[in-house]
Amino acid sequence: MKPYFERDGVTIYHGDALSVLPEVAEFDALITDPPYSSGGMHRGDRMGSTVAKYVSTDTAAVRHEFSGDNRDQRGYMAWVSLWMTAALKRAKAGAVAGLFTDWRQLPTTTDAFQAGGWVWRGVAVWDKTLKARPAAGVFTAQSEFIVWGSSGPREHRQLGFQIPGVFSMAAPDNSTRDHITQKPIEVMRWVMSVVPSGGLVVDPFMGSGTTLRAALDTGRRAIGIEIEERYCEIAARRLDQLTLGLEVPA
Repeated sequence: MKPYFERDGVTIYHGDALSVLPEVAEFDALITDPPYSSGGMHRGDRMGSTVAKYVSTDTAAVRHEFSGDNRDQRGYMAWVSLWMTAALKRAKAGAVAGLFTDWRQLPTTTDAFQAGGWVWRGVAVWDKTLKARPAAGVFTAQSEFIVWGSSGPREHRQLGFQIPGVFSMAAPDNSTRDHITQKPIEVMRWVMSVVPSGGLVVDPFMGSGTTLRAALDTGRRAIGIEIEERYCEIAARRLDQLTLGLEVPA
């Protein structure tokens, strides 16, 4: 399959993850932030537009919609299981996988992770601090989670250092994001700590390319897959500037 973009340790493919994953090189890590199909308590909420679900009405910046965020619980589990199975076939022995999710989809994601043939090893936490969705009288929903594990046995002591299981950082302001659900670059650099230096990272739901940039920033290589061409264009522009040694906003 011809890459959409390729240069200096990073490759982008425009296409559906299930179609592209069987064609990628064998990789050391699967790190991704897939559409959660969350963002609401009821089916009608989940079926709404992603802008309506995730962008506050007082945000002036225009945000593009993204696809794949309207599955029900059973559909979401089946979908994640399918692409995790496809990814496992290209993963090196002992490759690590990390999937972002929220509290609503955490149980389903852990089940789908294992249904896809991966060994579930734990959950790490991105603490978005008390700035996240403050509410009186209830626990603040200030965390997102990373369900992680490996393709079979993994000798994690080879890394030689401890990695914190919680990383605290406020989510970026909507006006600074290229993608509605974009993670801070510092969060993705933290996640890269579980990937061997020089390893190849695959992100099947690349979005605006933050995972790929974090991989390059930390001495890894990266492959991104994205079904929406507008985000392929944004990610290619970010990464092209980075590989040319220009200043790129986080």
